[in-house]
Amino acid sequence: MDFKDQDCSDQNSASDTPRNSQLITVLNLSIVTFLVLLGLNMVSPILPSYAESFQVSYTLVGFVISSFAVARMILDIPAGLLSRRHDKKNIMIFGLALLYASSIMAGLAPDYITLVVARMIEGAGSACYVTAATVFLAQISGKEKRGQWMSLYSGMLLLGSIFGPTFGGVIASVSGLRSPFFAYAAVAGLGVIPTLTLPKIETSARVSEYDENRSTLGDMWQVLTHPSFLLATFATFALFFIRTGVRSTLVPLFSANNLGLDASHIGGILTVAGVATAATMVPMGKLSDRIGRRNPLVLCLFLTAVITVWIPFSSNLFELLISMAIYGAIVGLSGPIAAYVTDVSPQDKLEVSMGLYRMISDMGFIAGPLLLGYIADRTAIPVAGATHAGLIGVLPFAAASLILGMAGLSLLRAEDPMKKRVQRGSAVD
Repeated sequence: MDFKDQDCSDQNSASDTPRNSQLITVLNLSIVTFLVLLGLNMVSPILPSYAESFQVSYTLVGFVISSFAVARMILDIPAGLLSRRHDKKNIMIFGLALLYASSIMAGLAPDYITLVVARMIEGAGSACYVTAATVFLAQISGKEKRGQWMSLYSGMLLLGSIFGPTFGGVIASVSGLRSPFFAYAAVAGLGVIPTLTLPKIETSARVSEYDENRSTLGDMWQVLTHPSFLLATFATFALFFIRTGVRSTLVPLFSANNLGLDASHIGGILTVAGVATAATMVPMGKLSDRIGRRNPLVLCLFLTAVITVWIPFSSNLFELLISMAIYGAIVGLSGPIAAYVTDVSPQDKLEVSMGLYRMISDMGFIAGPLLLGYIADRTAIPVAGATHAGLIGVLPFAAASLILGMAGLSLLRAEDPMKKRVQRGSAVD
């Protein structure tokens, strides 16, 4: 059976949800995701420096960031399967509880190992919350509004990315490097309240008896043998690779060690990038409902490759702000990515598809900081008397640019179901 024909559960979930109720539910999910991302990005300006405070190399600094994704990658598929069999709302609440506990643990960490363990628990909480929330959103969104709803969701996610670094940088400047973790715990706990009010929706296992009789491995194989799904998730791999490898690792280290900027300045730089991304992401997601999703993603990957290799040539705060603003605006063209992956997924196997999508994305989340951190270590320029490993060079940024270019070329071979639907609709008109 072709994936494009497997529409039943998608249509049923969307048609059973009134438009106003659908909007309220999307806003509810978006607000909680905003809080989760707000907390996650509160620690992003200080996490590399906090890890460095335990006297470790750039590679181990990268592993602190990657350890979050290691746990999340391992649990993405189980979280997707749990969301098939159990109430997604309960899974989301459990995920928020893990985020709360892990943030407290990270803030109190007496050594590097404890910080890594805390980050892995945080990754487990993120896997539970984000995977269940993504499936929830995909099931209540119909095809005609999927790009709009998912871009609204992604836009609220980006607001967390926008304000988080600024708040975290200011909090750290006033109260120390550990304080953003406690702020993260507070906002994660706050997210439980709106989550409790979400409606209960039918799982696809109840909608489709066919899925109940299929093995999980069989479902995974069916999803993974679809070329467009693999190409779309490779693009997501590349985008997550730069999100954590460049934005969350190289840029804060470059800002602190090469340019001598403090936590509040680094937070401001990341906020500027987030604002620029939000400004282009939401409109692009809505536009993709009319023009298709693949071509904007291809353009995003190629242009991001160009601006990424330009970042290390910034010689002061102003130049870095300009580079990161352009970087953020280009990354915003990736707004349709979640909707595109959903389009090329089997609609009655969304839990498995979204779990695989998250798992492959998290491979990029893991690989980015580790690989680019290692390259930064190998190519760092030593500075006499400095407490850091050395100045960040151009090569790690160039490696990220190469991966983005490869992903863009690969995605040109993928199908675009939304563009075909738009063309058929135009032909009928």
